[in-house]
Amino acid sequence: MRSPLNGPLEYGLRVLVMLTEAYPQQLDINHLVLLDHTVLHTAEIGGPPSIHPDHPLHAGELGVRRANVEEGLRVMLRAGLIDMQAPSTGIRYQAGEEAYSFVSGLASSYITELRNRSRWVFERFATMSDEQIRQQTMVIFRRRPADTGTTSSERQAEPWNG
Repeated sequence: MRSPLNGPLEYGLRVLVMLTEAYPQQLDINHLVLLDHTVLHTAEIGGPPSIHPDHPLHAGELGVRRANVEEGLRVMLRAGLIDMQAPSTGIRYQAGEEAYSFVSGLASSYITELRNRSRWVFERFATMSDEQIRQQTMVIFRRRPADTGTTSSERQAEPWNG
């Protein structure tokens, strides 16, 4: 049996929370992938303490995050909690009609923290252009430590330009 941790259900819940907090904004997959990383690692960008612990290879998570976010989106689309739109700018996702009620009914400290971090991130970064998304993704990849033992503080030296 597959663990629910870091699986489609967890990614789906995180994306659902982010889209609920961003409502009525519609976000594409690139925004969701970057924002998912950012919501979990807010301390790296001068925000509140990160939800997930810092570790030297978490920048490498971006390599698999997109596929996991896509799986999570499929779970929430099937559940009818996320809507998919296809305007001329490409596929976009938005919290569905029942999303707010569903998320509001979840009572755990993790969900509370996730909602708080999502609000904080959206206040600062949700309107980023596609070019800004690419630039920020590169900032995260450059923070990936080399075999030379780069520390967390050294990785954080490069500014986030949200």
